Amino acid sequence: MSEVYQETALTPLRVASLSGYRDWSWQPSMFKHYPNFLYRYKYEENPLLRMVELCRIVTSRLNSANQPYIQLNTPSAGNLHPVELYVQIRGIKGIISGIYHVNAGNGELVLIQEVEREGVESLVGLQKRCNGFIFLLSTVAFRSEWKYGLRAFRYCYLDAGHQLGAINAALKLYGREMTILSDFDAEAVNEFMAFRGDEFICAAMYSGDMSEKSVVAPKKNLMYVAATNYSELSEQTREHIAKSEILKSDILELSCEINEEQILKRRSARFFESESMTNIQVEYFMNILSKSNHSFSCYNIVLKDGVYKAGVYLNNRCIQEGHFAATMGSMLVEQSFVKNAEIVSVFCSKYFSSNKLMQAGAFVHALYLHAEVNALGCSGIGAFYDKKLQDFLGTQEYILYVSVLGVEKKRMQRECENEKN
Repeated sequence: MSEVYQETALTPLRVASLSGYRDWSWQPSMFKHYPNFLYRYKYEENPLLRMVELCRIVTSRLNSANQPYIQLNTPSAGNLHPVELYVQIRGIKGIISGIYHVNAGNGELVLIQEVEREGVESLVGLQKRCNGFIFLLSTVAFRSEWKYGLRAFRYCYLDAGHQLGAINAALKLYGREMTILSDFDAEAVNEFMAFRGDEFICAAMYSGDMSEKSVVAPKKNLMYVAATNYSELSEQTREHIAKSEILKSDILELSCEINEEQILKRRSARFFESESMTNIQVEYFMNILSKSNHSFSCYNIVLKDGVYKAGVYLNNRCIQEGHFAATMGSMLVEQSFVKNAEIVSVFCSKYFSSNKLMQAGAFVHALYLHAEVNALGCSGIGAFYDKKLQDFLGTQEYILYVSVLGVEKKRMQRECENEKN
């Protein structure tokens, strides 16, 4: 996949070519919609469905330039959300056993096909019926490619990683564990789900108990429904995604107690205070980021002097002292809001793959939730000048993702107002 990394790398010239006027009335539809004649549950109809709703839920509806601006509990590059989520539910009281589409846009669960003896278990490597939930996650690359060109390949899998992190958080809130499924034929799943070349399976996982009852493969495929209102996906991106691997590795989890409000309040911080995080907060996050059990390297650039001197850290050891706030803002494609943050973390790997990108996205999603618990701001950044950042860090590893942590300005203002009241 090294050639894909180079083809999707950002340079000042490539960034300039993607800049300029964009007619947002041409934006591909952000949500897939199955026909209205299909049976569906509104989430409020059954409290048992709240867990599924929290996996992928609209948390804000605004208008921007006469266009709807919808935000979910998962972040997304450009707020384009190039993923779709499906779930098979079996053996849950009061809910028809079947394969559902999670329609976050309409706040409903759409029944595509009922299951009994048949089920997706046989397609994802399970030999028995799963009483519980089997989640299928797909990428819809054109939603992102429409704006970001070939770089969309990375954003699809980073966003998928965030979706994995959101599913895991919702399950844990309800005392459930998530098991990744990786021993299956992705092409067979794509065919059964009727994705037809513009949508691709990227991950499968389950949460439930395996029964003693056998399961058989579905006799026919699901109905075809286009994921977007139109698609002009390039053959290059389609080929890259078709050849990419599904999620093979467990996602890296962070152990913190979260509640429903924190899941719903997650936002990408865009304004940081000049005030520093507390020493306890800095040490807490630096220890998390420096753990040796990660499947990727994590370079942490501390931007402010404190319990850690400003500089670049690897494995909790300073490898270069200095104040690099302006440098980071420049290398992250002139995103100046980074300059007031506290910690910039750069996630790297010796291998570049869809699997690694999803792992990085899931890890950063957990960081978001940790930041929310600690009343801090967090933001995941997928736009950076690849070669410049590699040279700055002195590494030949592939750069997967970047996160920033700090004291968020609007959060600080909100807390001050609460104190006054």
